[in-house]
Amino acid sequence: MFNAVLRFFAGEPRPNWMDTWPFGPGYSEGWISVTLKFLLIAVILGGIALFLRLLFGPGGPLRDKEFDQPSGESEKDDK
Repeated sequence: MFNAVLRFFAGEPRPNWMDTWPFGPGYSEGWISVTLKFLLIAVILGGIALFLRLLFGPGGPLRDKEFDQPSGESEKDDK
């Protein structure tokens, strides 16, 4: 078991991870490729989160205007 872990971290990646990155097969390409895949996924998800924050956050163009009003003002407008 320990030898398998050492081979995973110290072994030569097969196939060359740059040929198939980021859509290569599993963990057989080595730890550098796996780390870069996780970082790529984190960057993509972070970009989506920032994009949605800009669109629907405070003052965003797609945000409902009633969310920016204090709670007392919306009750007065309904009467």
